[in-house]
Amino acid sequence: MQKAIVTGAAGHIGFHVTKVLLSKSYDVHLLVRSINSNIVELEALGATVYPCNLFETQSYAALIKDADVLFHLAAENTTSMSNASRVLENTDKLTQVVLSACHENGVKTVIYTSSVVVIGRSPNAHQLLTEKDVNAFPESPYVLGKMQAEKYVVDFIRNHNYDIRRVYPSWAVGPNDPRLTPPHKVIKDFLEKGAPVYFDGGVSIAAVEEIAKGHVAAYEKGSFGETYILSGENITFKKLYELLVANSRQKMPLLKLPKFAIVLAAWIFTKLFKLFGKEFPISPEYAKAVAGSYSWYDCNKAKSLLGYQTRPVEEILKNAVLDANRKILGVHLLGKKTHLANSTHITQSDDINTNAAGTLLITGVPGWLGNRMIDILINGDRFGQHHSNRKVRVLLEPRFKGLLHLPNNYEIVYADITNKEQVHAAVKGVHSVFHLAGAIYPKNIDVLYKVNEEGTKHLVDACIANKVRRFVFMSTDSTCGHGTKDQAIFDENTIATPYKNYGQSKYNAEKYILEKTKEGKIDGTSLRGFWFFGPFAPARQLTFVNMFHWPRQIVFGNGKNLRSISHTDNIIEAFFQVENNPATFGSWYWIGNDQPHPTVNEIYASIAKALGVPYKPFYIPKFFCRCFEIADTFLGKFNYLHPTIHAAGKFDYDIAGNIDKAKRDFGYAPKVSLDDAAKELKDMTN
Repeated sequence: MQKAIVTGAAGHIGFHVTKVLLSKSYDVHLLVRSINSNIVELEALGATVYPCNLFETQSYAALIKDADVLFHLAAENTTSMSNASRVLENTDKLTQVVLSACHENGVKTVIYTSSVVVIGRSPNAHQLLTEKDVNAFPESPYVLGKMQAEKYVVDFIRNHNYDIRRVYPSWAVGPNDPRLTPPHKVIKDFLEKGAPVYFDGGVSIAAVEEIAKGHVAAYEKGSFGETYILSGENITFKKLYELLVANSRQKMPLLKLPKFAIVLAAWIFTKLFKLFGKEFPISPEYAKAVAGSYSWYDCNKAKSLLGYQTRPVEEILKNAVLDANRKILGVHLLGKKTHLANSTHITQSDDINTNAAGTLLITGVPGWLGNRMIDILINGDRFGQHHSNRKVRVLLEPRFKGLLHLPNNYEIVYADITNKEQVHAAVKGVHSVFHLAGAIYPKNIDVLYKVNEEGTKHLVDACIANKVRRFVFMSTDSTCGHGTKDQAIFDENTIATPYKNYGQSKYNAEKYILEKTKEGKIDGTSLRGFWFFGPFAPARQLTFVNMFHWPRQIVFGNGKNLRSISHTDNIIEAFFQVENNPATFGSWYWIGNDQPHPTVNEIYASIAKALGVPYKPFYIPKFFCRCFEIADTFLGKFNYLHPTIHAAGKFDYDIAGNIDKAKRDFGYAPKVSLDDAAKELKDMTN
């Protein structure tokens, strides 16, 4: 059993290299900086996990001593031009430290993961680059770091006669990329936003699984100090977009621009984005290097000497689109364990078998709250609670078929809540229903009533027909609109005054649930949430966070209005608290933070502090909020809803509620604070 050490196993290629090693019965040890789902999965497969700081060699010297091989994959892979010193440290400097530690501690062979960026790009589509080519243009800190590390490795081999074998992966595409390497970011961005233009040039796309096998083959079949390109099929950017279009609903870019236009546009947008404290994703340097150039490589050396194989690009991109859609919907981590087996996060007493409680039906997956609820059931919350192997049925729209991979105690039923027959079949045999599904910002207003009101009625009626009693509903603060001069803060006696169509549709649904409960046909409870924060947030939350890096943060109103917040974990805690509590049947509750209620200024200041940026608000006068509100009403006459206009129209109002009734009836106590929520937002940008 050979001893293999791996750095970077939490990342994309490193994860797959480790899987190959484990499948070949190596004694695998992982040097990791942080724990993610990749590391948890690898530990479950048999790897030994060793948390450490790779820059502090004394912390892992004993572990790597006399190891047969170390695979060094840890690096910061980014096209960003910012934080150059950090990127250089995590590429060039890190490589120097790790290789020196390997040599000093008798590691026999090192497989070092470089990149084709050190080989460069060809201006000629008919000239494939080989291991002998050298890049002369470091267009980003990452490329510069990799080029400097390459020179260090060459000198190290010569000066120490040390066996370091280099592999050069091209675009590695495939599953288990936790932080979106540049290839997957390109794919995801295209699926979300499309692309208006394209340009000449091309890339080499390889399956990450084959690249991983190539790494191990470089050790098992390779030679002292040798180099191997691990690339794939060489395709043009035009073909890349054609294949993405063939597997998605996006349209082909309309125009092909010449190189000078691409570079000029990158320069202009870089300057404009900088005014708002943001970084344009394509720098002029990167545009100059990529546009009109061909990142096409000859991997025949690896094929003949290592047995390296490539896969059809059509197959790779088809799977990549499916994987990107999982990320867009926030379900790519659902079903995965996020804590190591020896973690104290979940204790034996927390691992509750609740089969006796009957099957739980959850709607609203994929969705912010639904995704987090499943994650908590699988992994437990931050306090180690609610981890459960109870039987769960997930009601999923047919259009999301194939996107979820959940444990065996989960059953997926495909149904649209606007379809009576499908819903009727979906609720058969369940004990409780957690109804989280809802439309918030559809383009057409009639969708609000079709989904929120009619869909809920279908679900309630199906429960009645199938003798399913327990029904817990996720409602909203919009049922009561906003505070007034007479009553700034909602309480348990506040009369419903729904705000616009969203509030009305949710209130109609809530009213139907409580009426059927009063009639004795179901046992319904409604939980009204406020401004959401928490894990599994949608893309719009990241847009909100990025605003704090602008020179000034936009605030509609004067920022002095009160706003309650509802952290997803607090809401989910409330769902579990009320499920088997008869005292909550037939009631609705405010589920937010405890008093004192923060102002918008206080919320923004907390977020800014967590992000390490100054809070410099730019206040939009209330007059403009009323204009947005009027515009929202006007657009509604034409069955149209614009998210930003709708949100801006009510942003300056007091929207806060007291949780006294929830505290009294079922002991609700929000454990996750505003500061906790703010710190999580920082993690979103890392």
